[in-house]
Order: sequence, then C-alpha cells, then structure tokens
Amino acid sequence: MPSLFKLSVISFLFTLLTFSNVIAQPVNTELFEYLSPVPGASLVKPAASIIIKYKETLSPEIYKYESNFSVTGDVSGIHRGKLKYLKDENILTFKPFTPFSDGENVTVEIKPAIKLMNGDNLPYLKYNFRIAEREVAKGTDIISSLKKDLRSKDVKKFNPAIKSDMEQDSLPADFPSITIDNLLNPTDGYIFFTPFVAPTFSPTYLIITDNYGVPVFYRKTGDLNFDFKKQPNGNLSYYDLPLRCFYIMDNRYEIIDTLTMQNGYSADLHELRILDNGHALMMAYDPEPVRMDTVVPGGNPNAIVTGLIIQEQDENDNVVFQWRSWDHFKITDATDDISLTDSLIDCVHGNAIEVDYDGNLLLSSRHLDEITKIDRTTGNIIWRWGGIHCKNNQFTFINDSIGFSHQHHIRRLPNGNYTIFDNGNLHAPQHSRALEYQLDQTNKIAILTWKYVNDPFTYSFAMGSVQRLPDHHTFIGWGATATADISEVSVDGTNQLELSFSDTLYSYRAFKFPWQSGAFTSDQNNLDFGVVPPGDSSIITFSLTNNLNQDVEINSTLNRDSAFTFLTELPVRILPNDTAEFSIKFSPDTAGLYNGHMYLRWDSPGQRITKIIGLKGYTDSIYVGVSNDTRPEGFSISQNYPNPFNPTSRINYSIPRTSAVKIQIFDILGNLITTLVNKEQPAGSYVVEFDGSRLASGIYFYRFNAGEFLSVKKMLLLK
Repeated sequence: MPSLFKLSVISFLFTLLTFSNVIAQPVNTELFEYLSPVPGASLVKPAASIIIKYKETLSPEIYKYESNFSVTGDVSGIHRGKLKYLKDENILTFKPFTPFSDGENVTVEIKPAIKLMNGDNLPYLKYNFRIAEREVAKGTDIISSLKKDLRSKDVKKFNPAIKSDMEQDSLPADFPSITIDNLLNPTDGYIFFTPFVAPTFSPTYLIITDNYGVPVFYRKTGDLNFDFKKQPNGNLSYYDLPLRCFYIMDNRYEIIDTLTMQNGYSADLHELRILDNGHALMMAYDPEPVRMDTVVPGGNPNAIVTGLIIQEQDENDNVVFQWRSWDHFKITDATDDISLTDSLIDCVHGNAIEVDYDGNLLLSSRHLDEITKIDRTTGNIIWRWGGIHCKNNQFTFINDSIGFSHQHHIRRLPNGNYTIFDNGNLHAPQHSRALEYQLDQTNKIAILTWKYVNDPFTYSFAMGSVQRLPDHHTFIGWGATATADISEVSVDGTNQLELSFSDTLYSYRAFKFPWQSGAFTSDQNNLDFGVVPPGDSSIITFSLTNNLNQDVEINSTLNRDSAFTFLTELPVRILPNDTAEFSIKFSPDTAGLYNGHMYLRWDSPGQRITKIIGLKGYTDSIYVGVSNDTRPEGFSISQNYPNPFNPTSRINYSIPRTSAVKIQIFDILGNLITTLVNKEQPAGSYVVEFDGSRLASGIYFYRFNAGEFLSVKKMLLLK
C-alpha cells in the first residue's frame, strides 16, 4: 500500500497536470502590441474570439502554421476554429467553432514557428483568461432603467407658439405632433430624429423634416428605434431594439446591411460610427454576476453588474479591436449617486464613441462623469477627464468650475476642440448645457470656450446630443426633458430654431444634415426660369425617374411660394426604373428674386418619400447670375467691378445660410440713394448690378447686411 505521503504527491501532480493552464504564468505578452482578451482577463464571454497583434508584419500564409497556434480550455479541452490573418490590420484572429465552458480557464499558446515578413519567427506566446461563471439575461440594460426614470418624471408641458405646416399635411393619425416654436435664421438642412412615447415605449417613426417641421421622409417601423442619423459615407443608420442591431439604409431608404456585435455581445443602442475606412465602432452593455460583498460593505453577493464593451469591426464584420471596461475600470469608479449595494448596478453606462485627431478613441461614460481616451493600438488608457464628481479626473478646468456631469455625445470639431452635451444630473441646481472645450492634452488643461444654457434652465436627466454645424450654429437635441426638445443656436446664443414634440414624446438624439433622397432622380434638380417680368409666366417640364424596385405614386406636393405652381395632375404612377414628366409654372407678381422648393411626395401606408426640386426665377436682369450650387463657407461681399465705373458696376456677395440680406447705396454725406436688395435669400453666391446713370460723379458707399454680418465698401463713379 502506498504511503499517505506518496498519495499526497500523486494527488498534487495530478492536479498540477490537470490545471496547468490555470497556474501557467504569461510568457512574452509584453512583446505584443495588443492581445484580446487581455492576459488575466475575467468575465469573458464563452463565445469570445482571440485577437493578437505583433509589432512586425506577419507572413500572409498563416494557414501553413495553424498547428503552432493552440487554444485550450481546462474544461472544454482543445478548441478548433478559424485562424485568419487580416493583412490591413496586421492581426491574427481566432474564432473557435464551439464556445468555451462557463467558468473555465483558457490558455492561448503560439509556438515560435509562425513566420514574419522579415524572415524571423513570431515570438513564443502563452497566457490565460477566464470565462464568466454564467450567462446573464440581457434585460438588465438601459431600457428597463429608462422606463423607470420616465415614469417618475412629470410629463412634458406642451405650449406651441408657431404651428408647423404639418397642420395642412396629410399624415397618419398616430404620427408624432411636431411644432416649430421659433424660426429665425436656421442652417439649411434636414432634421433627423426618432421620437418615442414614454414611458410605454410604443413603436416609433424614423423621421426627416425640413426647418418648418414638415416631414420629407418618414417610416413607421413597428419597433422601438434610436439614433437615426446620416453616416459620413452617405448612408443612413438606426438602431432596432428588438433585434439589438443597427440597420444601414442607402439614400433610397432601402436596407442594405445589418450590423451587430460579435463574440457573444449584443449591440447597444447608444452609438454606431462608420469610419472613413469602412470600419464600424459599436458598444455593448455586458451584465455579469459579481459578488459585490467582496467589493463594498453591504454589497449584494448575487449582484448583476453591467460593464461596457467597445468593438471595431472591419467591412467584413471581423473584430479587429475590442476593449472591455472590466480590464481597465473599477466598479467603485462610478459616481456616488450610483448605488453599489443594489442588485443591479450599471457602473459605466457608456453612451458615445469618438475618434480623436490622432486616431485614438474617446469614450463617454455617463456613470463615471468621465471622457476616457483609449489607445486604439494597445487598448491602454491614455487619460481620464471628468467633472468634480469624477473620481479619476486628470484635468484642470478653466472657465468652468463644475465641469460636466452624466454627459452624452462627445464629439471632436474640425478646429480641434470638443463638444459635449452636459446633462448636469449632479449640478446644483440641476441644469443641462451644450459645451465646447479646448483641451491641452499634454498639460491636462480643459478650457471652456463656449456654452449654451437655456433661460430658464432646461434640465435633461438622460439622453441628449450636441452637433456643430458647418456655419458654426449648434444643433442641440435636449433628450429627456419637460421644457425643450430640439434647438439650433448661433455663436452668440441666439435661438434660430426651436422644435418641440407633444406630451410624453422624447428623442434620444437629434441631428441636422444636408440631404437629398436617391429614390427618385430628375434630369433637372434645380429649375432656373430666368427673367420673367411681373404678370408674365414661364413653364419648365422635367422628368422624374423611379429608382426603387416597386411601383411608386407621386400623389402630393408642397410649395411655399405662390409664384411657382405645380401643373401636373396627380396622382402619377411610375413603374420601377421608369420615368414620368412634370411641369411647374413661374408667374411672379412683383419685382425681385424668387427662390423656392417643390416637394414631390409619394405617400404610402406608414411611409413618405420626397423628391425636392430647387426653384429659381427673376423679374429683372439685375438678379441674373445667382448661383446656389455650392454653399459658401462664410459671408462675403466683393469690391464692385469695374471700379471706377461709368455708369454701371456689379457687386458679388455670398451667404452660407438662408439670411435676411440688405444692400444699400449711400452718398458721401450718408444719405440713402437706393436699396439694391432687401429680402431673405437662401445660401448661395449672388451678383447684383448698380446703375449710377442718374448720379453725379463722386465717391459712394455700399453697405451689406446679412444675418449678423456687416460690411461697408466705397466705390467711385467717374463720368
């Protein structure tokens, strides 16, 4: 009979052999730029894939070396899978054919035989990570908590000031009520949003409206949707809650792709960024069981704590970068209003991703009061920036004593600054702000350079967005508030546009973009009627092609200028890829320049698609030469030409957005001679002619007012 000592040794050796992957120390991990899951990671999903990046370029013939790459679970054993080399990213990815077992330790090992392009071998690598003990139902996310919050809030008070054209529009009975409360001089473009009813979260509409609140596109989806916006590549995207995915639509509003998370995660509603290289950035909320009694006094031993996952996927849905809050944040980093003794704890609550000017990532974490900069190569944290309630802030604030709180929607501006929607949950008193900061990332200084605060305060306890428009207006989606919905403000804080919804309607975000659908195309997108004297008229006929894969019916129009009349009898049915002709008449009744738009609409059950035709006409040659094809970058007025002149001279000017324009001529004593232009004009470049045949020789001045812009120049008349 073996001795007790021998039995103990045998038992120890058996344990050592069986669990060798558990106690194996990582080898050469520091030689690799990026490893996912990170060495020693815990709470990893059973469906995890593995990503490995080395500083040198690998041989593309990776299939020759598959036997040198092994992944082994201490419960599930050796895993076969698909090993890929993604040349553009210089990374190895391994996707197991079967998931790992709950709670097991997994060992990744690469033997030094895989070749590099320089002829060397990839260094030997060995490390471990641990799979989560059990899967958690995905219902512990934002929707359940948001429903609870919205039920506890007062319903919105709806007091419209200016009714939109929707009152005369034929819309579905359950279409959201939209009102324009203020309309001054907003940026040209179209407004994107998906209002939903709270707290019932009834099915939503995807909506695009003009500045008057009139829908140019809507679609009733039957599901709860969020974050409807135009991506940089021109496609549209929105989040579908039931399927937990993002749909991608082309400019014909046809769904062309579906994006979701990989590695066992479900895409979260907060963010989708399509990058210039075709890659996609998304987030996932990751609820996992945590014994909180080992983290904080009084903690729940059966708590569910929600972490955050960021994934970057290439155009073929390969995960090329993954970042997990579990590896970099502590649960106790959450702000003090987040109870760490609850059974459900959302300690991070990421809500926005931005790519910084150096290619690294910016993450907005609402429940940390923090913007975190993440190295996109290594996954390491570069810095942490937050308000006075942030526990890890590394920045000094200038011009802002409170910083931001429970913020949303970090965005980088072309000038290098950053905008944030500051919800202000922990401000005293609670109030929300649109903010712009200049960051000195070397010396860790945050300078508040611009802010907008409603008077009286608007407080949005959740959601919200800030978008800087090309003309420097700021477009604000106020999120969950009882006092505002969408605002557009100029640099000086003047409210240029105010749009509001009916009671209990909210919108997660709101955006403004230039937009023209490709569902219908025309041989003439802009109709120029030329010079037509008052009382006379001119007719232009144009064609419209149906680019959809179904019959359409142009059955309604919208036009705000009575000088333009739609002549074609409706409805007009157009077969797929077929063309129909339409006619518009221009008949001015007073002198001037006329600019407008004709909306040709296909209204079908639950959907509208619009083709917008630009309209332009003049009553005198003084207005000829107007061009709106390219939007100017700013206000400008040229020196008149010729100068000196006799007796006529032309003046060119440009406006970047629709503006009230006035050009007046004065003599040297300041007496008003004449007014050349005095009307609202859309963005564009213009030319106006001055005739001085009835004036004496001498110096004259012309003054140009447009929006907030003023310029005075002199000219010389010589006879």
